[in-house]
Amino acid sequence: MGIRQRISESIAEVRTRSQKLVQLNIELLKAELRKRAQEYGVAIGMMVAGGLLAFYALGFALATITVLLALVLPLWLSLLIVTLALCVIIAILVATGRKKLQQMKDQPPLQAVAEARATTATIKSGAAQAVESLRPTGHKTPDRRGLSGSAAEAPSAEERT
Repeated sequence: MGIRQRISESIAEVRTRSQKLVQLNIELLKAELRKRAQEYGVAIGMMVAGGLLAFYALGFALATITVLLALVLPLWLSLLIVTLALCVIIAILVATGRKKLQQMKDQPPLQAVAEARATTATIKSGAAQAVESLRPTGHKTPDRRGLSGSAAEAPSAEERT
């Protein structure tokens, strides 16, 4: 098997593995985006629940005003307490939902980005090693640490096999 054939096979294998890595990175990104969509759904659900309770609070506030005009004390006071309790629950739900949305807004898909960076670094180092291994052994070239001479020479064809 000649060196050109081995290089062609190596390039084909690198291409195949690179395509598989890209597909896996895309799947990871999709999974992270699905999770983020679920989190957005929960936050929006809290805000909708807060809006629904706000609608009921308005009804209770109107009922409180009506009872206040019709009666003098006990019934309206109980209705007012219920209205205030609903308002507190509304405020908690809306504030929690808003805080969750603001936290999620600025977060990129961390795992997919980290994996893409690691893949890029691995491919670059692998390409550099492949180029280094193809250099003839007779030349004295500096290695990555700046050393030259016999310690920095690439292995010969017999040493690589």
